[in-house]
Amino acid sequence: MVNERIKIVRDHFGLSQKAFGDKLGITQTTYANYESGKANIPDSIKTSLAELGIDLNWLITGTGSMFINPVSIQESDSVYKTSKYKSVIGSLMTEEIPDGGLSIPIITQKLSAGPGQPWTQDDIIDGERLPIISRFIKPWNKDRVFAAEVRGDSMSGIQMFDGDMVIFVRGEVEGDGIYVITVDDEVYVKRVAFNPFDRKVTIKSENDRYDPITVDADRITLVGKVIGWLHHHPY
Repeated sequence: MVNERIKIVRDHFGLSQKAFGDKLGITQTTYANYESGKANIPDSIKTSLAELGIDLNWLITGTGSMFINPVSIQESDSVYKTSKYKSVIGSLMTEEIPDGGLSIPIITQKLSAGPGQPWTQDDIIDGERLPIISRFIKPWNKDRVFAAEVRGDSMSGIQMFDGDMVIFVRGEVEGDGIYVITVDDEVYVKRVAFNPFDRKVTIKSENDRYDPITVDADRITLVGKVIGWLHHHPY
C-alpha cells in the first residue's frame, strides 16, 4: 500500500511525522492521515517525493527500487549523480569465460580507503581482469560490473583492507550503502548516507580513526555501488 511505503521513506530518512510533514509543506495531522491510510496521498505530495529522488513507480506499485534510477536522477538534477566518467570506464565490459564464469575488467584507478586518491585521467582501464563465478554478481547487469584495488585502512571495520579488490556496479544508486565515489575529483570507497532534503551527503569510514564528513551533493559523484570485495588477508 502507498501509505505503508511513504512510512518506509520517512523511516529511511530518520524523521518524525512532524519533521517529515514540515519538509513536505504539510501539517503533522495531514501527514499522519496519509501514513495511516485515512486519506489518499495527493499528486502534489507524490511530486514532492519524486523531487527528493523517490521512484513513483515503487511508491505506487511497490516494485523496483525506492530511488529513481541513475539516468533519471542525472536528468532531473536530483541530489544523486551518476559518474561523469562512465563513458570512459564503460569502454570494456565483463566477458564470459568457460564453465559459466565471468571475467570482470579491473580499472587501474585505485580507490582510497583513507585520505583520497586523485582520479587518473589517462589509461583508466588496465589489461587485467578478475575471474569470478557468474552468480556472484546477480541480479546486476554484468556489463556494468568493474573491479578496482583498495588503498588505505579506513574501511577495515568491515574487513576491507589495503590491497583488497572491490567489485562495484557502475551507475547503481540505491539508497545508503558502500559506494565508489569521487569528491572534488578525489576517489574513495566509503559508506555514504544521503539527505536529499538538505542536498547533503555524509561520507563515513568504518574505522574510528576517521571522522565522518558531510558535503554538498554537487561535490560528490557516485561512480557505482559496491556489491562485494575480494579480501587480501593482511596477517
